[in-house]
Amino acid sequence: MSRLSSPPVIVAALLLLLAGAGALGWLWLRDGRMTPTAIVILFLPVALLIAGMTAWGTDRSQIGITAWALTMFGALVPAVYVTQSGPDNWFAQWRFMVAFGVAYFAIMVVFMLWLAAWTAWVAPAPGAMPLPEHRLKRRIESLANAGLNLRVERPADRPEQLLVTRDFRGGKRTIGVRLTFVSAGHCVRAREVSLVRGDKPMNTGEARMSSSLRPRDGTHPDADIIYDASLTLTPPNEAIRRRIAPRIADDRVEIAGDGEAAADPANLAHVLTEVVHQSGWGWQGVFFDWQRGCR
Repeated sequence: MSRLSSPPVIVAALLLLLAGAGALGWLWLRDGRMTPTAIVILFLPVALLIAGMTAWGTDRSQIGITAWALTMFGALVPAVYVTQSGPDNWFAQWRFMVAFGVAYFAIMVVFMLWLAAWTAWVAPAPGAMPLPEHRLKRRIESLANAGLNLRVERPADRPEQLLVTRDFRGGKRTIGVRLTFVSAGHCVRAREVSLVRGDKPMNTGEARMSSSLRPRDGTHPDADIIYDASLTLTPPNEAIRRRIAPRIADDRVEIAGDGEAAADPANLAHVLTEVVHQSGWGWQGVFFDWQRGCR
């Protein structure tokens, strides 16, 4: 895939170009003013977007994060309008800022949902014929015997799902991936969940996760014990999947590469992604159960 013709790059550039052209064109041309500032603000985000794509390669997570970050330049339009227009007509300024904010938010919500789905998609391996669903499930269930300390469960009320979990740090933390198999499109929707049950903080960020009320002096006490449950989505990483290098024979999966990387709880999604990828199915990371589509 070309770095500059990737879908999020094109969509982000078009959104910025159209929003910038419309907003800045109206702001400056209606008063008969076309200043260098308008031209710079109009084309700088697009130029930075293209430069970032050219320099940072074609990895989907890099492209997605870059496209998301650079669309934030659109928020500069109201600020530029206020600083350039002065305090002559505050009513018109605030009217424009509210209208721009509503339109910008509506466009960005749709774009971010699409971009997140695109970033979390892994296509089937080239040339791989999609396996029947029951065989792919057997391959994933065989991971329970691959030395990774995984549990693979079949929910009784959801025959189209598998739940893959791993406990670590003495059972005080769990990371799980709920896999929903869409046979019609040969796609697996993956929803990740992480749980912390009364564990010590592992880093500075977790140490600030105290649920107690903040003192009146504005400080936030460090947490001695934390409890947390959160949705996560691991961006695909082909380099990690190559390191793990699972080997599949007779619907049994073994880790032929870096065993330590495969056993790392943070890489659980990468192990599952590679098994699905080699089996001729697509992998679609999702945040919520109501997300139904696969690319």
